[in-house]
This record gives sequence, structure tokens and C-alpha cells, in this order.
Amino acid sequence: MAAKKGRSGIATLINGVGYLFAVILVLHVVLVLFGLPSENGVADSLRGAAEPLALFFPGLVQTPNAELQLILDYGLAALFWVLATSLLARIFG
Repeated sequence: MAAKKGRSGIATLINGVGYLFAVILVLHVVLVLFGLPSENGVADSLRGAAEPLALFFPGLVQTPNAELQLILDYGLAALFWVLATSLLARIFG
């Protein structure tokens, strides 16, 4: 029989969660950079979800530019989630 080349369901789920977390973080950055008012329900919900997902990354690297600071804070966190969950998926898959 041919060896199974697909990924296990748990690996796919882990990867999906990591990408979902990264999308939430990136959407938060995009909405803030484009100036969507924080009173907007979508922007407020994304901010509420993105802040705990950013973990310890906000303030890890200091820059004088506020936009660059936002991108670094949440971008590094998004990259972390993708890499960490990919590693976990590889272990469990």
C-alpha cells in the first residue's frame, strides 16, 4: 500500500488556529493604520481579540514611529503564531 501523504486532522487544525490568530493580528493592524474608528464594532472586537494574542511582543522593539511600532508589535506576534503552530503541527502531524 502507498504511504499516506496527507496531513493528520490535528495538524491541520493546529495550523488553522495559527493562521486564524495571525489573520486577526494583521487585520487589527490594517484597520488601525487605515483609521477605522475604534467605536466601530468590528474594529473593537478585533482589538479585543488581538491584544491578548500579541503576548509579550508589544514594546519588545522600540521605534520612534507609531505606525512602525504597531506593525512590529502585532506583526512579530503574527509571525510567532504561524511559526509556533507550524512547528506544533509538524510534531503532531
